[in-house]
Amino acid sequence: MWVREHNLAVLLSYLWEAGGPIARARLTEISGLNKSTVGSLLAQLQAWGFVKETGLSSAHPGRPGVILDLDPGAGRIIGVEIGVGFISIIVTDWKAGVVWQRQVDTTDNAQAQVLSQAETLVQEAAQHVAESGHRLFGIGLGVPGLVDRASGTLLFAPNLEWRDVSLRDPWQRRFGVPVVVENEANAAALGEHMLGVARQADNFVYISAGVGLGGGLMIDGKLYGGAGGFAGEIGHMTIEPNGPQCKCGNRGCWETLVGPTAILERARRAAAEGLTPRLLTMSGGDPDVIRMEHILQAAAEGEAAVLDDLSEAGRYLGMGIANMVNAFNPSLVVLGGVLSLAGPYILPRAQQEVEARALSAARQGVTIVVSAFKFDACVMGSVSLIMREILSNPTAWQPEVPQRGPGELLSSVL
Repeated sequence: MWVREHNLAVLLSYLWEAGGPIARARLTEISGLNKSTVGSLLAQLQAWGFVKETGLSSAHPGRPGVILDLDPGAGRIIGVEIGVGFISIIVTDWKAGVVWQRQVDTTDNAQAQVLSQAETLVQEAAQHVAESGHRLFGIGLGVPGLVDRASGTLLFAPNLEWRDVSLRDPWQRRFGVPVVVENEANAAALGEHMLGVARQADNFVYISAGVGLGGGLMIDGKLYGGAGGFAGEIGHMTIEPNGPQCKCGNRGCWETLVGPTAILERARRAAAEGLTPRLLTMSGGDPDVIRMEHILQAAAEGEAAVLDDLSEAGRYLGMGIANMVNAFNPSLVVLGGVLSLAGPYILPRAQQEVEARALSAARQGVTIVVSAFKFDACVMGSVSLIMREILSNPTAWQPEVPQRGPGELLSSVL
């Protein structure tokens, strides 16, 4: 039985990695399984609704071959990001196509209030899934802090000022489906690997730039968690020993120098000193209400002081990336989150710093790119948390009532 379960996972993963329709003969070839076994496994995956036939191939002489693809209608996945100042949520189909999306700002970081808002949004999403007649596979949740993956607990989130928050179990009880909780940068890294710019990269660093700065490390195609599962807190590397105070308690952390909060603070000081007239006009004359969208607009209009601010962020960004390149020798560095929106203004300077500071052999093989999903990288990554679980063991996700015929809906209960 274990061998069959393993082979089902292998075949479903090959279908996923194909990224589109693929011939059954080709699946037989790349899987190394015999033709009858592949036929039996595909019949099972079709019966469970994961796979569908899309036509016949006539590319080669002889009998036409069957073409197969993942069935986007197999079910729905809810992805959630609880960030600092916002909650983002999406519903996707089985092929990661977004079918529903919401985002709300949170007035403060009060734990009970934010969690209540998040649960209300998830309930709306679940209702949307139910009304569409599709099965809900599960909920992926990304949060900005240290996560105990085994228990689904947020241990510490400096920028939210939350500690020891159980997230998985309460949501599983309320919504009746599996819930996977992960650090937001790790979730985003997985999303880029499965769905985005890093599909062909097994060794890369994902940098998440929101209010803080986090990282996801992909090594040999797997997320690297370290001894306790807490690896990737790269935003708390010390860059300037006597630098700004960080909410983690340290000084001069990378995120205090390059994160959006640092950029905003420098821009507000420049505006107060009269150095950024365009930026000040956009904010109605009040430096305290300057936001990242104002900074990006002023940069697009060529305001020198704003461009200098972003270049400074790029300098510090490049310093940290050079450290990552020297330590992990990645083939790719992916920049996501709010800061990715400023990519055209910060990446050139960052690249200069990497060229100047990283070891020659390591830097020659690395490319720095912007996330495919930018601000939505984590919430898309949260969807990939559930996808990964299904692909690794589809048998555990079979519907309670098997599909009996073409077009018949799957059970909505896991």
